[in-house]
Amino acid sequence: MTIHRLTDKDFEQAFQLSCYAFQVENPDDHRQRAQKAWDRSINIGATENGQLLSKLALLPLAVHIHGKTMPMGGLAGVASYPEQRRKGHVRQLLGHTLQTMRAEGHLLSYLAPFSVSFYRKFGWEILCEKTTYTLNAKQLPKPLPIADGKLERVDPSDPRICAVYEKRLCHGMLVRDPQWWDHLQNGAYKAKKAVLYIDAAGEPSAYMIYTIQKRNFTTEELIFGDQKGLNALFAFIGQHDSMADTAELTVPAAEGLSYFLPDAKTKAETIPYFMARIVDVAPFFQAYPFLADGQGDFVFRISDPVAEWNDRLFAFSVKNGKAHPTTVGGDEPVFETDIQTLTALMLGYQRPTFFKHAGFIQGDEKALQDFFRLIPGEQPALVDFF
Repeated sequence: MTIHRLTDKDFEQAFQLSCYAFQVENPDDHRQRAQKAWDRSINIGATENGQLLSKLALLPLAVHIHGKTMPMGGLAGVASYPEQRRKGHVRQLLGHTLQTMRAEGHLLSYLAPFSVSFYRKFGWEILCEKTTYTLNAKQLPKPLPIADGKLERVDPSDPRICAVYEKRLCHGMLVRDPQWWDHLQNGAYKAKKAVLYIDAAGEPSAYMIYTIQKRNFTTEELIFGDQKGLNALFAFIGQHDSMADTAELTVPAAEGLSYFLPDAKTKAETIPYFMARIVDVAPFFQAYPFLADGQGDFVFRISDPVAEWNDRLFAFSVKNGKAHPTTVGGDEPVFETDIQTLTALMLGYQRPTFFKHAGFIQGDEKALQDFFRLIPGEQPALVDFF
């Protein structure tokens, strides 16, 4: 068996494997979309005697990390034929793909896990959660008049939606390039509806991608920057009280939407969404936007059984929001943790003290507190899927 980058001649085998593994009905209906996804991906597979056994797609993307754009490798379409599972193919695929991401300059990797525990073994950790609020008829927002601005029903391809997304980009979210917008607007969002909120100054400032089916109002994206925009979108939902008996609003858990809903006790289901992994610790530290009002010298002992370049000591100095590599002097406090915890800590999945109290990171108490004060406090969010 060999692990290698696939070429166009391997597309048909990869397509058939995806259809089989993900139980796709009517494969021909998905072929064109699959070809587009293939063309924008780095495709890696395990083959033997010309037969594809396992494969995955690596998407060269970028994400917004505390105000800074970082290159990110998105993993999708991880699949094996059932008879090829439990033979270590995926472990080898992931190891090979991490090397590829490192060579491509990706500092982070995201994936949507079929099993959180499975990907934790390879260094990925929960990045964020999503919450679905289910509103019954009595909990639907009231159809109140909008005090400022106006609402426009638009096509999801309206360029103003792109502008609002970029303006409201939050920590952890995908930096959508034109190719990704095309993927959404001519794919997942093509059959959906959209509404845009224009504020009193005439600026687009919030939008919602949604569907109405079987008297249920369902959101796909709900992007807003302030309470006026959110209230306007709520009023739009309320205006559909003759068409919908229920509503399902799905948003990043970090939005804390229950605080703004008409009934804070609305039924809510929160589940882990995407996982993330630091691909290359040294350049990640140097690129990371630490808070500028502190400084210090720190040493980490990182364990990473899959990416050997991360499995070592890292010494760096932080000053004016930037980290610079240093040499280990021998008297610095050493923090010990694994690559999963380091990822979740730096990206803000939980507060830093959570990892300390749980024993996931160990070291000198004062030095840990000094380091924690340098990490921005914003929780990550993500609305895309791949």
